[in-house]
Amino acid sequence: MAQKKSNKKKPKTESPFGSYIKIVWLSLFAGIFALTAVFVLISTTQLPDTSELENPKIELATQILDHRDRSLGAFFKYNRKNVRFEELNPNIVNALVATEDERYFDHTGIDVRSTIRAFVFLGKKGGASTITQQLAKQFFTKRSRNIVLRSWQKLKELVIAIEFEKRYTKGEIMAMYLNKYDFLYESDGISAAAKTYFGKGQSELSIDESAILVGMLKNPSYYNPVRKPDNALRRRSVVMNQMVKNGYITKEEYKTLNGKPINMSNFKRTNHYEGPAPYFRAELKKWVKNLLKNENITKPDGTKYNIYTDGLIIKTTLDKDMQRHAEASLKVHMSKLQEKFFSRWKDKDIWTYKANEAQKKDRKASLNRKVRTTERFKKMRASHLSEITSKISAEIGGARLLDGDIFRLFAEDIKVGHLAKLVKQGDITKKQSEVYKEILASGYWPVLKKKWSALQKKSKKVFAKKIPMNVFAYTASGEKTVTMSPRDSIKYHMMHMQLGSMAVDPKTGYVRTWVGGINHKYFQYDHINSNRQVGSTFKPFIYTTAITNLAMSPCYEIQDIQYTIPANDVNFGLLKSWAPANSDGFSKENLTLKEGLKKSKNSISVKLMMEIGNPELVRSLVSEFGIDKSKVPNSPSICLGSADLSVMDMTGAYTVYANDGTYTKPMFVTSIEDKNGRQIYAATSVQRKALNPKYNHAMVEMLKNASAVSALGHLKSEVGGKTGTTNDYRDGWFMGITPELIVGTWVGGEEQFMRFRSISDGAGSQMARPFFGEFMKRVEADKTINFDTEARFVIPDETLELDCDKHRANRHVEPEKNTVPEEEEFEEEF
Repeated sequence: MAQKKSNKKKPKTESPFGSYIKIVWLSLFAGIFALTAVFVLISTTQLPDTSELENPKIELATQILDHRDRSLGAFFKYNRKNVRFEELNPNIVNALVATEDERYFDHTGIDVRSTIRAFVFLGKKGGASTITQQLAKQFFTKRSRNIVLRSWQKLKELVIAIEFEKRYTKGEIMAMYLNKYDFLYESDGISAAAKTYFGKGQSELSIDESAILVGMLKNPSYYNPVRKPDNALRRRSVVMNQMVKNGYITKEEYKTLNGKPINMSNFKRTNHYEGPAPYFRAELKKWVKNLLKNENITKPDGTKYNIYTDGLIIKTTLDKDMQRHAEASLKVHMSKLQEKFFSRWKDKDIWTYKANEAQKKDRKASLNRKVRTTERFKKMRASHLSEITSKISAEIGGARLLDGDIFRLFAEDIKVGHLAKLVKQGDITKKQSEVYKEILASGYWPVLKKKWSALQKKSKKVFAKKIPMNVFAYTASGEKTVTMSPRDSIKYHMMHMQLGSMAVDPKTGYVRTWVGGINHKYFQYDHINSNRQVGSTFKPFIYTTAITNLAMSPCYEIQDIQYTIPANDVNFGLLKSWAPANSDGFSKENLTLKEGLKKSKNSISVKLMMEIGNPELVRSLVSEFGIDKSKVPNSPSICLGSADLSVMDMTGAYTVYANDGTYTKPMFVTSIEDKNGRQIYAATSVQRKALNPKYNHAMVEMLKNASAVSALGHLKSEVGGKTGTTNDYRDGWFMGITPELIVGTWVGGEEQFMRFRSISDGAGSQMARPFFGEFMKRVEADKTINFDTEARFVIPDETLELDCDKHRANRHVEPEKNTVPEEEEFEEEF
């Protein structure tokens, strides 16, 4: 019997293909949902706040400009100068777009095509990051090696890139990217990189040079043209080939450029001791930091400016060309002077020459102090003492263990009562003494003594061993290689004569040059603001006081004999009589004030001080000339230049003579702007009438008549001046004046026993004046400076009689016969 067919339908079996389609669609929707959720999560919780996006932090170097807006250098944590998109070299822009982001100007932060390509081919045919994403990575993410974390970072970069595109133009984004990038060698940003690698501004880069720097964006270490030129050359070819592909250069241009070798002849790493005016820049840094700290100069948000990262623009008064001439003049003059100095001491020991036991001890201590300031000694000290000194400091409150403290501990250990003596003298406090005693009584002291002794033994051995090293020399590079012990190298450098010189415009007070020493790499101490005895350069102030307060004529006559200010004189209050001599004896002739200043006779200056009556009138006058009165002793010896003053003090004071009796305070900064050009500081000129023009005119004529000026006849400018030499020829000075420029110059050793042994070598006319002559000759010859050699000192309507023959005739006095030779004579101030 046939089986009855069932009417029940069998369930349809779903094809495998249909299931696959469903899974794909579900996965796609799930992926989109997940991606959207991630974007929302990042946008709401992980994204930097709006202010960070709108004001991304780019650490900018502070730029230092001369008075013509030419660069003198920078202060930086990152050597970066901001460049706007409009200022970018088209070669850089084209190379960057062609190589890193071909559709940069078309996408909105994410290049979809590149992203899909990178996903499909796993990055083997190029990455997906746009310039905007790379900028986001620079600012807000730090690359992780963990694949999961890196994927998360990439998502963050995508979101941030989109946000950047909303807030900035394409040009602003590209400029930020190039300004932010680290090109190695303290070259942050495209501007610094162009200067470091090619010695030029980024706007001057050629196509192949631009390709080198753009090529470094992939990996600056691997494509470093200095250390890995072959890699850099291959990468340059890739960049230029991309430029051909994108129509920025032709194939013919590519062939020509690709055959060129990489030229690194202008590569120069930035450092702080090279470049113009290194001493000035070091002092400027201190001055600006102090200004920003104390003058309540703040950013719009109320925070303090940072000179290393906030991109300030400091406009100074220096003239870059004049500064170059000043530094060149230093090398010309000081190299000759140094050669002479070494020759004079060739067969003698300067460390013991004419020194008693106390002086020998002081000189040895001076050398040892230099040893202890070296990095070599500091490292040894840390290795030997850091552990024990840390323990002492942690357990004994107020413990300080510098070298001087350890010396005091040893002195008390050897002889009880030393600390009590220091307390009585006021050298240390009673509390300090108690801390020292606690250290001595502790179990740490024997350990410290042992460690200190071991340090001394080790350092003595290390500093006595001869090793190859570089030392300062007057060569093109500023140094030479020698084999010498570290101790001998310190002695060698201590035997170098130093120079401090500053040039100032007398009318404005603008400092045009600043030379603080002979080489900033080896000698950091700045001699512009250091105080040294000024010698005869102070004498014009004595003459000025006499002419102004006592109505003396420049033709007033004083006999050239020895004068004595007795002990207990009511005007001067000396404890013993004072009767300084002239180096060449006393002629017993009558000399006019003009002749007295010309020959720098001590006798005339002493007699003038006696006539003035007391030092206070002189101190008051120099106070009007800008010199701090407290720096000038209330003693008659100031008439011979016993005051310790600085180049800054003296140059400022001499502005009076060149500016018709008006004092103008030297200034070296005119304004400071923030990175946006907003002025945050503006200098104010300080001027005051310090001297009646008719008396000032008389002093100018006397300075023009000085013996020191006779050797400067080769100059075109109207010139006056005064030399100065101090006891034992420790200091040589020359104060030169012209209507356009005051130049104050000091020369001497950092240690005062570093000196010449005769006046023929050590006088100011030999040590300092030649620098002035060389400098002025160069300034006058440089047509780009526009220095006015035809300018003349002001002649007021009313003047004093300067023709002493007429003066005598008017007074019916027969002139004294002058038996003193007219030629230049050396000066002895003490």
